Amino acid sequence: MTVLVVGGGITGLASAYALGRAGIPTLLVEGSRRLGGKVRTETADGFVIEHGPDSFVSYRPAAVQLCRELGLGDAVVRPQEPRIVFIRSGGRFRRFPDGMGLVLPTKLRPFMTSDLFSPLAKLRMGLDLLLPRDTTEGDVAVGPFLRRRLGSALVDRLAGPLIGGVYGTPIDELSLDAVVPQLRESERAHRSLLLATLADVRARKRVAAARGSVENGAAPSPFVTLAGGTQQLVDALVAALRAMPHVGIRTECLLEGLEFDGPRVRLRICGGERMAPEATILATPAPVTADLLEPGAAEAARHIRSIPQGATAVVNLAYCDDQLPDDLVGHGFLVAGDEPMTISAATLSSRKWADRAPDGTLLVRAFIGDGRSGAHALSDDQLARAAHIDVTGALGIRGEPLLTRVSRYPAAMPHYTVGHLARVAAAEAALAAFPALRIAGGAYRGVGLPDCIAQGRAAAEAVTTVLSEGAVAVAGATAATGADGEVGVAEAIGRPAPAQRGLTLDALPVGRAARVVSIAGEHDADLALEGLLPGTAVAVASRSPLGGPLVVGIGRARIAVARSVASAVAVTMEPPTDAAVEIVG
Repeated sequence: MTVLVVGGGITGLASAYALGRAGIPTLLVEGSRRLGGKVRTETADGFVIEHGPDSFVSYRPAAVQLCRELGLGDAVVRPQEPRIVFIRSGGRFRRFPDGMGLVLPTKLRPFMTSDLFSPLAKLRMGLDLLLPRDTTEGDVAVGPFLRRRLGSALVDRLAGPLIGGVYGTPIDELSLDAVVPQLRESERAHRSLLLATLADVRARKRVAAARGSVENGAAPSPFVTLAGGTQQLVDALVAALRAMPHVGIRTECLLEGLEFDGPRVRLRICGGERMAPEATILATPAPVTADLLEPGAAEAARHIRSIPQGATAVVNLAYCDDQLPDDLVGHGFLVAGDEPMTISAATLSSRKWADRAPDGTLLVRAFIGDGRSGAHALSDDQLARAAHIDVTGALGIRGEPLLTRVSRYPAAMPHYTVGHLARVAAAEAALAAFPALRIAGGAYRGVGLPDCIAQGRAAAEAVTTVLSEGAVAVAGATAATGADGEVGVAEAIGRPAPAQRGLTLDALPVGRAARVVSIAGEHDADLALEGLLPGTAVAVASRSPLGGPLVVGIGRARIAVARSVASAVAVTMEPPTDAAVEIVG
């Protein structure tokens, strides 16, 4: 089996890693010089500067799990204490109440004493306890949904900066089903969002009691990062991929076009080289993916293009401690929509994360979302200046920055507007005729690092399943060399692949009859006990996804054979016979 992964961002890297662990010949191609996409950490003069995402959530396990697999479990760190965050609204800093969940309080006292909301606004939120369920069918925007239940103050001062800021989309356009489906589920189950929150708190206390533990103090932050920055994950992934014998990587290698031939997809890369992989994963930005699909899957391309794309930017600024006011505290602030500021949020990176700046300095990371009018038309110098003015003006910092870095991402932030999941489903349905072609990435089912990693691994599992089930017919040696000078992925990797050493059991298509020629290594005695001997007629009945064992038929018997063992079993394919049908069952 051979797979081409297009796109060397975190999604494509995760796909290639999953395929490589399964022993599947894979080639990853990336158009730019570096791998990792938006994930980029720079170390300069003792500062650890995040140009893209600076953290990820631990309650979506894909990223933390991948870190552990790569030996980075001990490098996963949580924010430093005290965890104090502010909302900038009405020209003032208002402390984010302790015990706040996504947009709802889990502790009554901090919420009731907070000055983030007026007494009248808090009373309006209490109306949620009396309101009936919304029976509206179909997707709705997050803003109107929350306004109906909890009032405008919560949306404007909390949900808008918090949820809308993360997704770079105005909250009155943001899809409820795509972004926070749990809110609708809470309303359906409990009628009231506040009652749902209280029920969740009680349930967690019961679980803690059952475990013999007591919940004291604040819950740990859901946000984590890596001690060396998010780039540490990319570096570990790339190192793991380069160590895999069946994985190749090409950078500065653009995919020039796709050619659709029935269910198969052929590709032109790097100056016209043609490839005929058995499966392809497009982990490219949505606009690029749409352009590639247009020639043979115009309907899928149309749906992908209907996903709006916005611009974002990150400005990192550093200051000396003697430039700071004495009362500067906290990890940073979010900016409410009523504030006349260019930035959407600011993180005091070296206060939030350990070892991010030299002693005696402060590193600030300002984020500029798509909703900041005119900001993305500014030059780099102008944008850096605007961020500096906002940060210093709000925090009372004096003087000029020691260090400035600007990172821009034009048309690179997908907007999950109302109907987003329907658009994604329509695009995937339009690609159903090409079962070995998959799309994955932040434009579809989540923009965070865990979401992208999960999508990459899911795409790898999907193509593995498709190929193992024989959904795409591949005859003889076409996986290695094709007509008209086409090459397969195994050849393009530039390393020996199983098919080039002679056919082995692990590469045998599902359902195809074969006969054992020889068994290498020390496995022959164990396999003989299972009835697997040179001269035995065999067939692969099924393959477990992502590197699991093969189910091999021997007559009417079935045995499980690890892929590492199957790779030592040389076989020759035989013409289909009734016996082969019996073996597969």
